[in-house]
Amino acid sequence: MSYTNEDIKKASELFFHLLNKKILPANDVLASQYYEDNGVREIIHNMAEEGGLRILGTRQNLHLVSKGEGSIFATTYTQMKERYNKLHRKKHFYLANIIICIYLAEIDRENRFSFRIEDAGISYYKLEEIISNTLDSWKKRNEKEDTFSKDFAIAIDDIHRLWSVEMSHSKEAKDGTGFSLSPQTRLGFIYEALKPLEQENLIINLSRESRIIPKDELYERLESLYHGGDRYEELMELIKYNGGERDA
Repeated sequence: MSYTNEDIKKASELFFHLLNKKILPANDVLASQYYEDNGVREIIHNMAEEGGLRILGTRQNLHLVSKGEGSIFATTYTQMKERYNKLHRKKHFYLANIIICIYLAEIDRENRFSFRIEDAGISYYKLEEIISNTLDSWKKRNEKEDTFSKDFAIAIDDIHRLWSVEMSHSKEAKDGTGFSLSPQTRLGFIYEALKPLEQENLIINLSRESRIIPKDELYERLESLYHGGDRYEELMELIKYNGGERDA
């Protein structure tokens, strides 16, 4: 298919706008061209492919996301450390990723075992409890199964010690709103771990109200990117196996 200069101009404008915003409403003036113009849609898909990116178009939003491998936009530990400077060591980075997975397991509507909180959000204190229970159960399982840590590629001993020994319990602020955001505390580290989701506009992070609310855009990502993915399903089953059904 041949493209006109006007097609290329429109697609480029949309691509770089999307590169800056990451998510655009489907009714955005620029985003609407993706849905209405086949030429623009093909060009922007080609541009994304060259950069190791993916375009996800849903009824509500247009997403631009990085592929896990082979992308010039993929985030390495060094880049993450520069951007989120409270992830001091690699084990902090690994723990942050596990916290994100546990949070996703709790809000994922597709998982029958998940904690149904999509309307009201989940409290920081509840999430802290779930993380502690999950890591404790993994620690016990690791002691019984010699290959558990290796099989699931999780340095459970280091991560469990970091969470349960090196990090202290958080205290509410004196005025009764929020809590300490120090990454040396568990709630403070949860706040830090979830920053990528917040900065991608996928959650509403109400630290002063001690709640995290998932946005529709996060469910769109789950549906389009994660459901059916081998590693995601493996981790969800691992969390399900150890966490079981939970009450609100």
